[in-house]
Amino acid sequence: MNLNSNKLKPFKLSLQLLLELTIMEEKIFTINLRKRALKTPRWKKTNRAAATIRNFLSRHMKTEPDNIKIGDSINHEIWSRGDQKPPAKIKIKVIKTDDGVVKAEMFGHVFEEEIKEEKPKKEEKKESEKKEEPKHKESKESTNK
Repeated sequence: MNLNSNKLKPFKLSLQLLLELTIMEEKIFTINLRKRALKTPRWKKTNRAAATIRNFLSRHMKTEPDNIKIGDSINHEIWSRGDQKPPAKIKIKVIKTDDGVVKAEMFGHVFEEEIKEEKPKKEEKKESEKKEEPKHKESKESTNK
């Protein structure tokens, strides 16, 4: 099957448009954490590293620090060696959505939205079962009289 066939072109275009609408910017950064760590007391180094990442992203992605969401993978990487020895450099992947929210994860890590799948709601099933129960009770009472 030829990938350049006319049947697949509308699908490719719609997929590209969908990706462009949902993701505004996607960038990869390598952040040097050692610069700020040298000027910091040993017991504050990892806390300062997290603040450095947030400030770096707010400056380079042109957004407020409140709109930045740092993922669990970055947090685990920074704190893996304790609060006194953060990594010297960290490579991250950053996505800025149309809302202005910036999401960051380790380079090579899959974002949470890509993993999550919709689950059927259990509440709807329970409500339909509850409606059937009173009908059965009424029929039993009428047979007893």
